[in-house]
Amino acid sequence: MNSALRRIFWGYFFIFFDLYIGIDLLMDPVGYLLIYSGCTKIAVAFPQSKKPRIVALVGMIASIPSVLVNLSDPVLDYSWSVYGNGLFIIKLIVAFYLFLLLMEIVKSFDMTALIQRTSTTFKYFIGFYLFTFALMSFLVNTSGDGWIVLNLIAIIGVLIMDIIFLFLLRAIRKAAPDSVQIDMTV
Repeated sequence: MNSALRRIFWGYFFIFFDLYIGIDLLMDPVGYLLIYSGCTKIAVAFPQSKKPRIVALVGMIASIPSVLVNLSDPVLDYSWSVYGNGLFIIKLIVAFYLFLLLMEIVKSFDMTALIQRTSTTFKYFIGFYLFTFALMSFLVNTSGDGWIVLNLIAIIGVLIMDIIFLFLLRAIRKAAPDSVQIDMTV
């Protein structure tokens, strides 16, 4: 269990951070591969891991061009921003299904505080992401500094929620009882 949660943690870490020096050194496809393999390790004990595994596989294939193209570069063509928004949606879907999986995992630990923390983080995480995505849709058709400031606040909120999600993954991994054995057949 600990190994699978560690892979999911590092996979999301790779997806969250971008480090471009010619290419993305923390490649998104590698992150999705780690999430896929982590979910595969716990598939027998937690059948809920099937959905994040499928979306991680889609993300692994879809994010291959992002290794060579810095999507935050302002001189890129409009089609690259559409592609970047698509990756944003895939990341949100993976996180959604990972949260559902994590809720099943913490319920098996029977730790009330961790169950509540996971549920609360899930609500805020999805809320910030959906709000930011909706705001990005309106921002294209509006002008004014107020909208830009609101978008900047939403993006900072999403970054904070991603960091909180990483801390939650770490806390769940540390809370996993050592006695829990998962069938490691792949």
